[in-house]
Amino acid sequence: TFRLHPEPLSMESILEPLIEQHKLKAEKPVHISTDIEPAGLTLTADRTHFSNIISNLIDNAIKYSPEAAEVNNPLPANRLCRTRRVVEIAISDRGTVSLPKRGHIFDKFYRVPTGNLHNVKGYGLGLFYVKTMTEKHGGSVTVKSEPGKGSTFTLRFPNG
Repeated sequence: TFRLHPEPLSMESILEPLIEQHKLKAEKPVHISTDIEPAGLTLTADRTHFSNIISNLIDNAIKYSPEAAEVNNPLPANRLCRTRRVVEIAISDRGTVSLPKRGHIFDKFYRVPTGNLHNVKGYGLGLFYVKTMTEKHGGSVTVKSEPGKGSTFTLRFPNG
């Protein structure tokens, strides 16, 4: 009975309010840069679920970044490029996901073990939701991480 309600979405109109919302609610300094290419880029997706996907990734980038959260990368953060009818969105941060744990981070209820210390709140559902909803849109999500440098989550959505 689950149905997506796809509609054309302006990337600027989705990203700008989400970024401002996360900056306001963050409990530490946050710098988020965006680079949308081409200008005026649109994507056909379900507005609510697409916003939630991006919001989850921004929220994680802030939560798992040590001290001040810097959500960007030498490759432009949140860069949207249209290539071969696919919209690619990369969200990069300074947090890391250790190599042995990367295979499980999209599992339902999975949280990276930190011993008895859980200084980051959550239920282990955010990345499961991101993966599930991205796939329901016909897309995919991948992660790359380097200790000391950060993590990049890349979403790819069909467009058109």
